[in-house]
Amino acid sequence: MSVPVVVVGAGVIGLTAALKLKQSNNSLDVTVVATFLPGDNDITYTSPYAGANWQSFASPNEKFLQEIDIEAYREFGNLADDPRSGIWRKENTLYYTQIALDRAGGDKTKFVPWFKPISNGRELDNTELLPGTVCGREFDGFVISVPTYLPYLVQRCLESGVIIKRVLKITNIEHARNLHNSGKKARFVINCAGMFASKFAGVDDSSENYVVRGQVLVVRNAISKIQIVCGFEHPDEELYVFPRKEGGAIIGGSFFKNNHDPVEDKALTQRILDRATTYLPELIDEKMHGNKPYIDVVKVNVGLRPFREDGPRIEKDPKKKWLIHGYGAGGGGYQGSYGFAKKIVELVNENISTPRL
Repeated sequence: MSVPVVVVGAGVIGLTAALKLKQSNNSLDVTVVATFLPGDNDITYTSPYAGANWQSFASPNEKFLQEIDIEAYREFGNLADDPRSGIWRKENTLYYTQIALDRAGGDKTKFVPWFKPISNGRELDNTELLPGTVCGREFDGFVISVPTYLPYLVQRCLESGVIIKRVLKITNIEHARNLHNSGKKARFVINCAGMFASKFAGVDDSSENYVVRGQVLVVRNAISKIQIVCGFEHPDEELYVFPRKEGGAIIGGSFFKNNHDPVEDKALTQRILDRATTYLPELIDEKMHGNKPYIDVVKVNVGLRPFREDGPRIEKDPKKKWLIHGYGAGGGGYQGSYGFAKKIVELVNENISTPRL
């Protein structure tokens, strides 16, 4: 007997959860419902605007977040062998300016990530540093070409038997139970609606949910690896460049809390361009990758990351036994997607045999 499941949200977490639910138990009849689907452009639909790469933000003490992020590191290692996925193995190099070191109290050990043992992490020697930086680290990472990977996820969902539906905006989470493709009432609703997840009527969350605005440049210039420079006069900004497998790169970025402005900040764009050409001249080296002597911008993307003060919420709702939450990834949606999915799968399969409420 099939078990109807509705996943609310077609971002990277919702789609990954739907795929893994279906793969875990073929009796689960999974329908994804969303106002926006891959291919749509809206500032509130976060996933299409991501960079994206794998670089866990978890501190050494944040064991739960580490558990979430490590799953994608493993999964991306497998997906990188599939040319359809858009996942690319790339060295990830971080450089720190004196400003960054001062903010860390002069303690370089604060830059050592928890994932060093699994990613061949190492400290850079002085000969490897960029001019204007004082220390750095490198590890084996992944870059995700979002325009390729999101459609790939959709295709894998469809091939697995997941139904994906565009629906009108949902205002009450209870209404999602009636949106299953079969017409039956959903046994489970998985709330993966990003920045809207805590706003539905019927969802209670004592933790603050907020957005963090990001702005990145999509450019035609190529670069050999992921490079990040931390520590500028603007504390909510850093320089990062992610090569894209299909060519070109993504250059960012910014982290502005509670800023919903959808319009390009041209002064920020100029700061990003200035930093990129100053710290990473490879981008404008005509002898490398056929680059132009200037940064050739295709477009500027502005997106909103859905943060939650207490970190990710992945749990069964304390009042509604049919409701499971999976939101609050912040800027770590891609790197956390498989960890979110794993825990959601565990919660659903643990509760299939419990009485309906």
